[in-house]
Amino acid sequence: MLKSYFDKSGQEDQGLITIGAVAASDAVWAELEADWNLILQKNSPPANYMHMNEALLLKREFTAVKGWNDDIVFGLVNLLLSYLSQTPLKDKYCQFSCSLNMSDYNKLRAETYQLDSPADLVASACVRKMTEWYLTEYKGLDFEAHYYFDQNEPFEEIIKAKWNRARAEQDPKYQWAHISHIGSAVMRKTPGLQIADMMAWATNRHEVKIPQRYDTFVIGMRHLIPSMWVTVGEQQLRNNFKPLIYKPYGNEQI
Repeated sequence: MLKSYFDKSGQEDQGLITIGAVAASDAVWAELEADWNLILQKNSPPANYMHMNEALLLKREFTAVKGWNDDIVFGLVNLLLSYLSQTPLKDKYCQFSCSLNMSDYNKLRAETYQLDSPADLVASACVRKMTEWYLTEYKGLDFEAHYYFDQNEPFEEIIKAKWNRARAEQDPKYQWAHISHIGSAVMRKTPGLQIADMMAWATNRHEVKIPQRYDTFVIGMRHLIPSMWVTVGEQQLRNNFKPLIYKPYGNEQI
């Protein structure tokens, strides 16, 4: 079985919206989950889970009262990154980030382009990337896939709706046909969702170019660990959608 986990970072009124995801086989997850939880529990102070927003803001699980500060959080985040870079069976494990440039999206909307919703665009892009990886690394195998989202994550309903429509077709595209389950999981108990959160968070902080301590963290996430990523921008949108009032790009006359 192939298990995949998804998490979102960013909002539609911000510069970028991103889905982070991670996929691996059951055999990889069994070892990774045990190691991940052990690293968290053996840290000083220990943590029950990793969540980037909570950790950096020193709240909930990561308060100063519990012994946390910026340097300790930074150390734990880098320890987890180091572990992932040595993940066993790397060819059967991959991380993904799929983003949408909201400035480009809003520009084309103003030009009357009939675009899918931002959530729809990044969700579809992420599923395509994941299928591309699966068909390459698991060539000749036919694992059923389970997709998991954090509780109350709106992307779950978007991908589930696409999956249900595809299943109603006589010959659905393979990216949908091999999925046998889509549901939610509890982030605080699910290392896969915690890793997806790290990937989405790191991508957004890097792409919006906010100078900070973690602004190059995504480089490690992408280049030390098997990863695939895409940012949907103006050209991709122009290539795949049409305006309600057509005029050739670059021609100011309708």
